Amino acid sequence: MRPIIVLLMASVVLASCGREPVDIPEPRERTIEPYRVVEAAGSRDVRLPGLIQAADRASLAFAVSGTLVELNVNNSDRVEEGAIIARLDDELFRLQIDTARAQLQRASATAEERRLELDRRRQLYESGWISPAALEQFTAAYVTAESDVRASRAVLGQMTRSLERSTLYAPYAGVIANVHVDPFEEVYVGMPIAELNADGGLEVLVDAPDRLAGQLTPGMNVAVDLTTIEGCGCAGQIIQVGRDAGATNTIPVTISIRNPPSNLLPGMAASATITLVSETVGTPIPFASVVAGPAQDQVHVFLYDRETSRVRLVPVTVSGAQGNIVLVSEGLSAGDVIAAAGTGILRDGQRVRLPENLQ
Repeated sequence: MRPIIVLLMASVVLASCGREPVDIPEPRERTIEPYRVVEAAGSRDVRLPGLIQAADRASLAFAVSGTLVELNVNNSDRVEEGAIIARLDDELFRLQIDTARAQLQRASATAEERRLELDRRRQLYESGWISPAALEQFTAAYVTAESDVRASRAVLGQMTRSLERSTLYAPYAGVIANVHVDPFEEVYVGMPIAELNADGGLEVLVDAPDRLAGQLTPGMNVAVDLTTIEGCGCAGQIIQVGRDAGATNTIPVTISIRNPPSNLLPGMAASATITLVSETVGTPIPFASVVAGPAQDQVHVFLYDRETSRVRLVPVTVSGAQGNIVLVSEGLSAGDVIAAAGTGILRDGQRVRLPENLQ
């Protein structure tokens, strides 16, 4: 625990550097920002808002571009695996296939002619009528013709796949969540056509403050409640914790729902209650309330005395720290009031007052 105390001492000592001591017989009375000490607890519940989503979901999109001529689904429609979701105008693809097939036929005919010619030239070479250079010339012509056949066959295969991809199928059974396009709209490769939620498992996606990142781990049990339906709750378990807080200072947390009820649907608002157990038990106080005491190896706070309306500098024992919170194991009791801010301008024994709304 000593490293924590050393870090805290370094912070509060640096914060007070540069001030010349001033001998003031009786500092003027100041208003302090109070903090009421609460009872130490080893655990606490954190409630996070989120949305229900399907455990398996897909954004359906075409692998080719074209004009959408057929759209067979609407929002909330149920579809079976293999159902046709949409089609593109395939006239161009069929024309390309016809062209590629004709090219393959021509290339194949040419290759056959080159093969027969090579066979004749090889017989002449074996009889000594032509030179090795002449035979090599006809061999090269045949190799080139065969290469043209392979290239033409590849083009035909590509055109055939493009035709097949002009029809969009459901990869599994489920419910259409969102349709993003209208018939006769031009669509491009990868453009979302519709969202499909698979039948079966459900999850809750919540955004947790990044300060909780170290306390949330896969496998933790979670209580899930529906925001819109009172008394509808179920158990869940954290299955994934994001690692990138981003600009929002939050991390995505995915929670798997065990045995979801039938009235629980993707898109519903929900909340997840997670019980966090502190590794270090102590009374939480604001970091800003901690000050350096007379001895360099001590940590102190300004404790408010209601009877005298003064603050006293009292030592405390620090057991841990979490973000802007310091955990104190000794020196304070539940109900004590300490100065939560502005400690750099307070002095031991100084007369203070509380804000009017807290007196």
